[in-house]
Amino acid sequence: MLASCYPAGPEYVADIDAVLTTFEKTYDFSTKSTYAMPDQIVVDAEKDLGGSWVPEYMNPIFADPILAQIEQNMTDNGWERVDIDEDPDVVLTPAAIKSTTYFYSYWYDWWYGGYWGWYYPPYYTVSSYTTGSMIMVISSSPENSPINQGQAVWIGVANGLVTGSYDINRVKKGIDQAFTQSPYLKLN
Repeated sequence: MLASCYPAGPEYVADIDAVLTTFEKTYDFSTKSTYAMPDQIVVDAEKDLGGSWVPEYMNPIFADPILAQIEQNMTDNGWERVDIDEDPDVVLTPAAIKSTTYFYSYWYDWWYGGYWGWYYPPYYTVSSYTTGSMIMVISSSPENSPINQGQAVWIGVANGLVTGSYDINRVKKGIDQAFTQSPYLKLN
């Protein structure tokens, strides 16, 4: 009877997806209407032999539908996408981060026909799982910045989406939720 009262945990990894948004409260989105966005999504960066950072991009099979979903949400909210050379009001930068956790274990014992024993060397196993997040950042135009970089005025993070299953619908749902909980981005 006590076991029946114990709450169960999540059954699927999608049950623990979370979406967080935050914005600069003093920024007036209603006075803006254009944005620029890259055609690729950065997932990692490494330094080359010369010390310069070289980005690693998400596979276009996954990146293209994600970028299309972001663009659709921006269009639905009244924004117009322009090229970066056309002096956009804001810049929307998508990125993804992932982390792989490894578990190492070993066994020394064995069971055979009613006998328990030990053996050497131990039997090693390795398990892993990957988690990650989709990050979207809207930055103001850098024209008035002393360091030529725009200030982040909106950040949307959809956590738990990169799990190795590559379920693009989970990512799209997270993107939609980020825009749903950000009504200040709606211009019309």
